[in-house]
Amino acid sequence: MVEKIIKKIKSLPPLPESVAKVRRICDDPEGSIKDLVPVIKSDPLFTADILKAANSPLYGFSRQITSIDQAISLFGMGTIQGFAISYAIRNTMPVDLGAYNASSGRLMDVSSLQNSLTLHWGKELVTAHRQEMMTVSLLMELGKVVASVVLDESNQTEPFAKAIKNAETSEEIIHIEKEFLGISSEWIAALMFKHWQFHRLMIEMMRHVLDPLKADDTVKRHTQILHVVKEAIPFTKPMCDACIQSAYEKADHFGFDTAALQRAIESMRQ
Repeated sequence: MVEKIIKKIKSLPPLPESVAKVRRICDDPEGSIKDLVPVIKSDPLFTADILKAANSPLYGFSRQITSIDQAISLFGMGTIQGFAISYAIRNTMPVDLGAYNASSGRLMDVSSLQNSLTLHWGKELVTAHRQEMMTVSLLMELGKVVASVVLDESNQTEPFAKAIKNAETSEEIIHIEKEFLGISSEWIAALMFKHWQFHRLMIEMMRHVLDPLKADDTVKRHTQILHVVKEAIPFTKPMCDACIQSAYEKADHFGFDTAALQRAIESMRQ
């Protein structure tokens, strides 16, 4: 199955030029939010998507967001880059997550939850490479798109969907993915990052999100944050009681302030 996955990733189309423009601005040390605004405004549908997200209770911004300039400023360049990549994938690739008993909309819903928790809890825990971490926080479930295609082509959708139906925690999901696919969807996402030539730090974060202690010291803390976020918000049953308890335990293990994490999670649940 791993060979099929690699072959499928190699056949993925390049991301649109609009995404390439966003990535160039975000990768440029002198790139700014001001540079991003005209690129985003060139696509009215994408602009509407960002404004909709900005006004969602999920992100908890204190006032109504009416301008795209304001929304980009609040989200930051990293999240906007993640939105751009996610938007492009949804519009250029078929997203069928039947193997995970989910609709295509669930991918964005769960990814937004993960991004929101990273934004409100994890972002302030690091000083460097925040932008890359915020982008990755919106793309951690991306590997499930390719996993679903390969499972379908291998006539494994039904047994996989049955096996994963009652999985709650990230650990349970990973176990089932490895049983059927040979690798986790997180590793698949890292391979997709590499195929599209994402920033090397983003590839490193995604590659080790399941085992942060193996990450390069430059991004180890970032990877630990993303690991805790995935524990709290697994794809199948985000923010279930068992998931949140596991997230608290992992946060404590990594030396994070669990009280701050608890406040962020409770705010999101409300």
